[in-house]
Amino acid sequence: MKRTGKRIISMLLCVLLASALSTTALAAEDGKVLKLAFTDSPTLVIGDMTIYHPSYAAMLAFKGAFEKSTGGEYSVELYPNGVLGDAASTMEQMLTGTITGSTPADGALSAFAPDIQVFTIPYLFDNPTIAYDVLDGDFGRQLFEKIAAETGFRVVASYDNGGYRNFTNSKREIRTAADMEGLNIRVQDSPVYLEMVEALGASATPVAFLELYSALQTGVVDGQENSCVTTLGASLDEVQPYCTLDGHLLGLAFLVISDTWYQGLDADTQAKVDEAGREATIAARGICRYAEALAVDTMVANGVQVYSPTAEELETFKVAQEPVMEYLKKNLSDPTLVDSLFSAIETAETMEDEGLTASGGGTQIAAAASQRGTLNLAAIAGIMVVLMAVVFLCTRRRGNEMEE
Repeated sequence: MKRTGKRIISMLLCVLLASALSTTALAAEDGKVLKLAFTDSPTLVIGDMTIYHPSYAAMLAFKGAFEKSTGGEYSVELYPNGVLGDAASTMEQMLTGTITGSTPADGALSAFAPDIQVFTIPYLFDNPTIAYDVLDGDFGRQLFEKIAAETGFRVVASYDNGGYRNFTNSKREIRTAADMEGLNIRVQDSPVYLEMVEALGASATPVAFLELYSALQTGVVDGQENSCVTTLGASLDEVQPYCTLDGHLLGLAFLVISDTWYQGLDADTQAKVDEAGREATIAARGICRYAEALAVDTMVANGVQVYSPTAEELETFKVAQEPVMEYLKKNLSDPTLVDSLFSAIETAETMEDEGLTASGGGTQIAAAASQRGTLNLAAIAGIMVVLMAVVFLCTRRRGNEMEE
């Protein structure tokens, strides 16, 4: 029975691959080829499971949808594993027209579009569906249009980069902000992270990610903050027996394309790009929710003491918001974005409370699609590829690391 299932999955994947190759061949003849870059491996290893990386899932879904909707007029070539350079390099290549698109995390995009840092205010989103509503709503659309006009980078898909970032440490269980006092926490070399950790009463120490395992193992720092997916990918759970699911940041990632290329298209083709971007968003967000849940379960199975704070306990952590907000108001090109974002969040929360938006990851993803048009066959095919790959790619751990 298991062999039969695998044969069926293999046959379906072959059919979808053959279809993609045929449209690619037709497009290549006309020279209408899009090149999309990604710095990491196409897959993630979480416990005993191997699944697609959210960004690669977005790229696959975009490829399938756009090639299908244009009838093979365009082909989309995917370049993972950093073969076209690091995140900064691929962004520069987009500006020169060497490639068409890339998949930067919020940190990489902020080097060109500082206003994207508005999403780094800690404890913004109580759940991912609120974040998705804000990204897909007026606030997100207007911000992305502003970024496109000012930088030449057009965001066509937005999703989180493997889930919420959480605190881990080697000393004790953290239940409230008071438990952070006296701990030395590794952070990225970013003012936002320094302000956040110090506001919670801990010491913040910048350490390069490649040196983090050793710094934790030798006690140079007591703890760190990353998504559970990243923590597992770097084997940090081996030296971090305590994890608190405080969810201080929902790190974001994006599929961006050259706005110069986009503006050179006719209106009909632009609409097809937009639709392909929405389908990429659906694929990536689904993978993110699955990966995060799987990572938490795996950490528990590995012996990490994972604690989920109560609503009252989480409130104590929100003292970290104010210093970050003050920093951003002084450093964003548009300081009013901070207040506008909180207004957008309040609206999204109110609508959710009134049942006007779907709740829960899966129904929210479906609702987002229905608000923008019924999924076409390309979307269904793209999602089938992602979901079947979760089953088909089960294998032994090969080691992998999410971009920090």
